[in-house]
Amino acid sequence: MSGFGKRIDLSGDRRRSARQAVVLAASALGLQRSLAVLVPDLSEVGAKLQGRALPEQGERLLINFGETGLFATVAWSGRDECGIVFDQPIDARGVQRLQVEADWCKVMGFAA
Repeated sequence: MSGFGKRIDLSGDRRRSARQAVVLAASALGLQRSLAVLVPDLSEVGAKLQGRALPEQGERLLINFGETGLFATVAWSGRDECGIVFDQPIDARGVQRLQVEADWCKVMGFAA
């Protein structure tokens, strides 16, 4: 499985896809439950989620970032965070759109 989250170094000590720092509120919908999560960073291929009682590695999710919904699989899971890999990568314009939404949240006082 293509990885996201835990560092996978390639030659030159670079990630496969550059992360963009954001602070987004999102919902993670699984087969059994839905969760409110924070997204501290994302790339074209995946994102890191932070929250309580997050899904385990291998679980399938629908992640909703405002009007953007993406299917993903949990690549790794830790105490209060996990990394997800999107089924279909989002393009650079999609990442920029989510960064704008994150900036709006900061201005409105919704994010730290």
